[in-house]
Amino acid sequence: MSDEAKWSFSQSFSVRFHSSRLDLEARINDAKSNTTISEELLQDLSIELARLVKSLADATGSIPRYDQRQYEEQVTALEIALSDVKRLSKQKPKFAFKRTAATSTPKNIPKPATAFPENLSTLPKSTTNLSLSGCSYQLLTWESLPKSSLPEDLAIQDLDHCIVNLIPSGRGSAPHSTLQISALHIQNLADTVLLLPPIEGSVLIHDLTRCTIVVGCHQYRMHTSKNVDVYLAVTSDPVIEHCSGVRFGGYPSILGSTAIPSKHHNVLDFSHIRSSPSPHWSTLDNDRVSSKWLSGNLAMTREVLDATRENMLPES
Repeated sequence: MSDEAKWSFSQSFSVRFHSSRLDLEARINDAKSNTTISEELLQDLSIELARLVKSLADATGSIPRYDQRQYEEQVTALEIALSDVKRLSKQKPKFAFKRTAATSTPKNIPKPATAFPENLSTLPKSTTNLSLSGCSYQLLTWESLPKSSLPEDLAIQDLDHCIVNLIPSGRGSAPHSTLQISALHIQNLADTVLLLPPIEGSVLIHDLTRCTIVVGCHQYRMHTSKNVDVYLAVTSDPVIEHCSGVRFGGYPSILGSTAIPSKHHNVLDFSHIRSSPSPHWSTLDNDRVSSKWLSGNLAMTREVLDATRENMLPES
């Protein structure tokens, strides 16, 4: 980059950085004065701070060193302020009602005809959640899910040494391939492969060890996981926290098409809110992905299942 180009970039970056910093600073100060501080607000503030840190890291080498140090000091001040907000959120007193003297009430007041049923479980539910859980050394497909015509949240949990393949074959052989998954909740998996279609909602992940995930979504959040390969198409910046050994690549076209303009390399690491690159994640190319990943069938032997799964998983 020429000196003139660097100067021009430095000027434009300065405007963007200061605008974002002042806006975030104002939001943090407003949060300090709030009576209650929601978890959603704290997460939003953390995401904005992580984005600011990432923009500064990306600009390293293209802005003057003096300006870089000033920006880093300002970011540090924001980190301290946000930490104070998080601490205050745990100390905010809960609402308490004053004790009032008991007043006598007439007895034998008839109940209204529209009284709620005593057992709330008898009330009809508009939606139900699907679940795949408690399996070991199995291949799980659409056949493993109940039929449903409504958008459903899907929970995938407590699996080890499994392959979950919910990507439609495109040949009309999957009777549930029209099932709409609205959100994914994934927890406590080990040595497991998830081949999932793009969904419109969010993916929330906890406690994965040595897994491979293929998914497309609007929002991706991963917590307390290690040694995970993620092939992702996502419209917002993916977030990780308390993770290590995570690798991100794009959603493999060979496994299915997706029109999602992906931000899978714009990872925000809440455990590394610094200007230096996060040591907890890296990029991943798609060379390992093969159409053979979709060739499994329910009749495969244990030996074939193990070999197929090991070929998809990260190295130990």
